[in-house]
Amino acid sequence: MKRTVRRIFTLLLIYILIFAARVLPRRWGLALFTGLGSLAYRIFRKDRERAIENIARAFPGTDPLIVQAIAKGSFKVLGRNAFDALRLVFLSRDRVMRLCRVEGEEHLRTASEEGNGVIAVTGHIGCWELLAAYFSDKGYKVSVIARDLRDGRLNELLVSMRKRHGIVSVPRGSSAITGYRVLRRGEILGMLLDQDIDVDGVFVPFFGVPAHTPRGAAAFALRSGATVVPVAIHIQPDRLHRITVLPRLEIPDGNLSEEQRIDELTRLSTEAIERLIRIYPQQWVWFHERWRKRPGPGDRVSMGQKREEQARFH
Repeated sequence: MKRTVRRIFTLLLIYILIFAARVLPRRWGLALFTGLGSLAYRIFRKDRERAIENIARAFPGTDPLIVQAIAKGSFKVLGRNAFDALRLVFLSRDRVMRLCRVEGEEHLRTASEEGNGVIAVTGHIGCWELLAAYFSDKGYKVSVIARDLRDGRLNELLVSMRKRHGIVSVPRGSSAITGYRVLRRGEILGMLLDQDIDVDGVFVPFFGVPAHTPRGAAAFALRSGATVVPVAIHIQPDRLHRITVLPRLEIPDGNLSEEQRIDELTRLSTEAIERLIRIYPQQWVWFHERWRKRPGPGDRVSMGQKREEQARFH
């Protein structure tokens, strides 16, 4: 009963927030949602403490006051980005285009024109839903692999929002054939690699700490011939969003076994995502349990992680 009431309340709240996003001028809406993010920082103690702990782990030696400032800022920025994500329910293509500026798009364009498919790897940085919408609205064929939400009505709302902007949702855990078909058509497959989830993974360095990371993107790339291109989006002080596209990742040495190559490409992808997070550290979701698992006997550990550990030991 409590769970049902909670879900109804959550759904009602989402619709209220969507209504607010529709009727408020963007400047006011961003201010309101920034305030909601600040309120969330004060209310959700466990998330606040986890964010502070993770930031201190990622930036050892940082003044605790600065760590707290980054944590609080991340909640506020998440609120701002949530506002723009909710607006995608009704936002037109032209307005999406006006919201974003792109740096390095030539890397994505060149990879797309080669026709072997592109895996766009990113993380929960900035307004990641807007990132996919921008490239889809610009004419790229975009599919994203994403976890279905527990509430079917909320999930339907999210999927329909993506569909409005031409994005195809591929549920995580569905047949890999769907992903390979996207790549065989020469399209873009978006994948988020920055969370510790219960899928096939490998421990790779993330801010210098071993982090269990999904191997799926690297496996798709090596087995399909697709190009891996790291991307991210960050909201700017002028309230526009800047999309950063990094150069394609080099495919690991062919002398390695396939499993080793997958692990190494996963490490390189994570290294690129960390680089994108470091541009604006406040714009990543620090309250996620990124280092939930610890490597144990029999766990997959990338060669890069082993080299880091050996360097620290010596």
